Amino acid sequence: MNFKQSTQFSPLYDSMWKCKRDGKIKKASVARLVIHGIEECLKLEKEIETNKYKPRKPKTFKLTYPKVRDCSSIHIRDRIVQRSLNDNVIYPKMTTGFIYDNMACQKDKGTTTAMDRINTFLHRYYINNGNSNEGFVWQFDIQGYYKHMKHADARACFETKLDMATVDHAEEWLQRQYPYDIGYEPGSQMVQILGISLLNPFDHIIKEICHAKYYLRYMDDGFVIANSKEELIELQKVATEKLAEYGMNFHPKKTRIYPLKDGIKILGFTFKLTDSGKVIRLINAQNVKHERKKLVRMAHKVAKGEITVSKYWECFNAWKAHAELGNTYKVVQRMIQYAKQVLKESLDETENKNNRTD
Repeated sequence: MNFKQSTQFSPLYDSMWKCKRDGKIKKASVARLVIHGIEECLKLEKEIETNKYKPRKPKTFKLTYPKVRDCSSIHIRDRIVQRSLNDNVIYPKMTTGFIYDNMACQKDKGTTTAMDRINTFLHRYYINNGNSNEGFVWQFDIQGYYKHMKHADARACFETKLDMATVDHAEEWLQRQYPYDIGYEPGSQMVQILGISLLNPFDHIIKEICHAKYYLRYMDDGFVIANSKEELIELQKVATEKLAEYGMNFHPKKTRIYPLKDGIKILGFTFKLTDSGKVIRLINAQNVKHERKKLVRMAHKVAKGEITVSKYWECFNAWKAHAELGNTYKVVQRMIQYAKQVLKESLDETENKNNRTD
């Protein structure tokens, strides 16, 4: 499919329903757009065809976990258009030629697949290293990844795989939403695809030039396992030089070389390779602490009638499902009891206040 085909009524209408199924349509104003979906998608098709379609400026907000970063939320009409173009043209073409261990935001990949891949890496390393867990890890975090993306580099990235019509429209739409030369904010699917695509040459250098056998990248985080510290020091020099070509740097505090026995801390877990070759996934304390605070806030909202009890448990069960990917039985059981206790205390406190008022 090409740009023109992806912006016709049928794929736009399919895109609208995909957005709805993914839970992107919640507000009343957005729900009204869906009710009049046929009319709206025909209107979008006409606007794009006559070059009258203009993306709106996204709303910005801050995420505080797992790291503080600026994010954006694009208007539903823009989300529909971008979803159609991305799903039908950009994503299928841009993801060809990726290394397998580029794990973020792709079909049949994501957090669970990345965690399983880390387990595989550690088991293979142990066997290939003579049943030993001696070794080192170079772990990196790219500082301000989205903030430092050059728009010229984004266009050059798209040009490697896409036709000029798609590149021109993608650049124009992104420029209207982010009207500067450097920096994007995560929140739109098009920016997300840029995030996984931009460093594809970097990935190939690490894998094929530096011969890093145990290398994994999850958007702006990643690591390499190797036998010697010296090998990783040299690899870091090459990686730093390549990253500088994009006008980016590694985070000075979060990028380091350390013994493999310390455990690889990534994706909310610490992956430890034991002396016997067993891999243990320990959930990070920060992850648990954040969830406990979140439960307190949500319990207060339940007590005030702002959310339902079922919504409270729905949110907690989402965290629980993620936590259970690790060796976390005791932690999860304690958190279940804590969730029950916090909810009960909030409801009891509200009931007592109401009784005193009466």
